[in-house]
Amino acid sequence: MSASILSRETIEEKAQAILKRHGLETLPIDPVKLANQEGITVSNATFTHELISGMIGKREGVTTMLVKQADIPQRKRFTIAHELGHYFLHLAQSGEYMDTEINLFREETRRAAAEGELDEKEVQANQFAAALLMPAQDVAYLYSKINDATQLAQLFNVSKAAMAKRLKQLELTDDKA
Repeated sequence: MSASILSRETIEEKAQAILKRHGLETLPIDPVKLANQEGITVSNATFTHELISGMIGKREGVTTMLVKQADIPQRKRFTIAHELGHYFLHLAQSGEYMDTEINLFREETRRAAAEGELDEKEVQANQFAAALLMPAQDVAYLYSKINDATQLAQLFNVSKAAMAKRLKQLELTDDKA
């Protein structure tokens, strides 16, 4: 079963509408608070396979998210936002998602997905996570004032690599992520 094709713009709009609906417009965005407001329990976990970073599942009306306990805080935040992407974009179609580091941090291109390197749902969840944690309007405004990826990463509480990639995605810089 293939994922429905959602444009990056549609995903961006959906993430912003969710943030607004939940009153989460102060930086840095708190993905755990969003999950909790949606009735999702977020817990740290030690997975039997070291490459698993997170998973979300819904059983008998209860949605639970597990994130790799050993990951650094910024990575956990991205994993939680990524899993929320599955929740808001895909969970109605399936009961469970398990994400590995390979899925979370590979190149997010439709070409890669078309070549079978990355599932379209993973691309969409990554796009959602970036839009949720680094809202385009806030990134553009603060970049015009600060113009420093390291400082922006600190303000948004994301990794420098994630911020560099977001800046490039938003065409604010041509630096490679």
